[in-house]
Amino acid sequence: MQKLMMVASTLAGLAAYATVAISAEDLVAAVKERRPLMKEVVAPNAKLGGQMVKGTVAFDATKAAAAMNEISGVPDKYVKLFPKGTEHGAVKDSEAKATIWDDFDKFKATAQKLKDASAKAAGAAAQGQGTFTAAFNDMTKVCKECHETFHEKQEQ
Repeated sequence: MQKLMMVASTLAGLAAYATVAISAEDLVAAVKERRPLMKEVVAPNAKLGGQMVKGTVAFDATKAAAAMNEISGVPDKYVKLFPKGTEHGAVKDSEAKATIWDDFDKFKATAQKLKDASAKAAGAAAQGQGTFTAAFNDMTKVCKECHETFHEKQEQ
């Protein structure tokens, strides 16, 4: 009877592990899905906001709000694309520092700060360039905080 219980426990443990385990292909897919969110959504919209703040592109409240709303839509998707095992050096093209998984709640909180700050910047756009500039600068502080804490730059 004891042997049967041990075999059953072992099989149950293996079955649980098999459902939680993530394949190498899934880890690579997560990195491939998260990178475009930053490179194709956040970066160009932040660049546009920065150009408006600097005056190299004419301030347009509608375009500024749309750009910030695009950024605000990213964090909810983004944090779900960081399964353990996708840190820099473990998966090709990953720039994620291992510190993400040391304190995943802090990572999620930082993502929420980006969502909130970009939404605030979107709302501020309707109040004029000065108000937008202040809110945009607050948002970029969150970007900097996240990159300094959680981002490992790829060597070129």
